[in-house]
Amino acid sequence: MHHMLEADYGLGPLTDVEDILMGGLNKLVERNENEPWFDGLWLNEYGEVLFGSLLVACQAYCVGCLNDINKIREDFGLKALSKIEAYRDHSSSRNNFSAIELINAAANYFKHRDEWGALWPNNLTSQTLATYSITSENEFPLKEVQEIIENELGYSNLCFLLSEWRKDLIKKSKNEAKKI
Repeated sequence: MHHMLEADYGLGPLTDVEDILMGGLNKLVERNENEPWFDGLWLNEYGEVLFGSLLVACQAYCVGCLNDINKIREDFGLKALSKIEAYRDHSSSRNNFSAIELINAAANYFKHRDEWGALWPNNLTSQTLATYSITSENEFPLKEVQEIIENELGYSNLCFLLSEWRKDLIKKSKNEAKKI
């Protein structure tokens, strides 16, 4: 069984975005080394914006993947997955919150951080982040997210993590379809 939506049309553009933004982060490190006034505080402030932008692009990719997967599932006669079901379905997790949920929550934080201020709301986004020890107490929450994804979860490339998640959901859907 092969479905035309198994082709990952969103991965190429996302990979380009990741390469460009990670290149920008590397430029910040160079700038920090070469320009004395551009200290670690500036580096981290700029880095939050670049990495946050990448997370939002990843979040958009996840929405597109879920749409594709649910069309595949529909064509196989299967029930659609909810966003939470799909996002929770990843092997890397902490206290039942997956790496995909961490990426989604971090993207939501980035988009709404100015609204939140010092008092973060008690919602699924803040609960997911708190599971990964990211709270309003963290000076640079997105830097913490990046370090968790790279050091704890072992993914230096978000595109690889997300592509793996997408492929696994498609594989599970195909296996589920074989049973009916």
